[in-house]
Amino acid sequence: MNQKRLRIFGKVSAPLLAACMLLATTAPVPAASREAAEHMVGDAIAAEANAQKQQTKWNARRSTMLEEIRQLKSENLWVSFQEKKYSRYVSSMEEKIAELQRIKVEMERMEQELEPFLYSLVDRLTVAVQADLPFLKQERTRRLDFLQRTLDDHELSNGEKLRRILEALEVETAYGRSTEVSEQTVQLDGNPTLATVFRAGRLGLYCLTPNHAHAGRYDRETGGFVTMDSDFVRPLTELQAMIERKRFTNFIFLPVKEVR
Repeated sequence: MNQKRLRIFGKVSAPLLAACMLLATTAPVPAASREAAEHMVGDAIAAEANAQKQQTKWNARRSTMLEEIRQLKSENLWVSFQEKKYSRYVSSMEEKIAELQRIKVEMERMEQELEPFLYSLVDRLTVAVQADLPFLKQERTRRLDFLQRTLDDHELSNGEKLRRILEALEVETAYGRSTEVSEQTVQLDGNPTLATVFRAGRLGLYCLTPNHAHAGRYDRETGGFVTMDSDFVRPLTELQAMIERKRFTNFIFLPVKEVR
């Protein structure tokens, strides 16, 4: 009898053991008793085989359950990591939203302050142009009128209005770095005189008669040109030549009125 049978017989009851002994004896045994013993042994073996099958099934199920537990633990770790990660994301986004809210409030405040500032800026530019040297009057007047219409246009955004005003300021600023020569009739010492007019940035307006006999300087107080000393005829002639050549190679000394 092999070890398996021994394990089986070790688990059976005393009557079953007795049945096995009865089957093993050489003494005559009644047929009914022998069949009962064989039947008992068969049932025991079948029960043990069924128990082994159940054990095998349980082992397989146990392995599956352990694998599922391992997988669930792994997923739990992943979910925990994702929760921490997205918690940081949420905190970061909340900070960004708070910053955007602050910027929105600040922009609304600036929007409210910008419009009156634009009107003030155009008013100051208008005063500055009116007090400036009288050059390019029509062009500069048209520009100021355009800015006034821009401010009164409710379909334009304040950003577009600001852009146009800054462009106008840039043009006015560029006048201070440019020169200009033109032929026109001016009031020289109160008399209409055809002359060549020179503009040296915003420093001054000068005129020179065609025969180079007289030179003049624009006087803000009188609103016309006044005659300068004849020593300034030559510097004005040199200035005219440099402006026409667009090459400034020498220093030109001309009188300018002090601005306070």
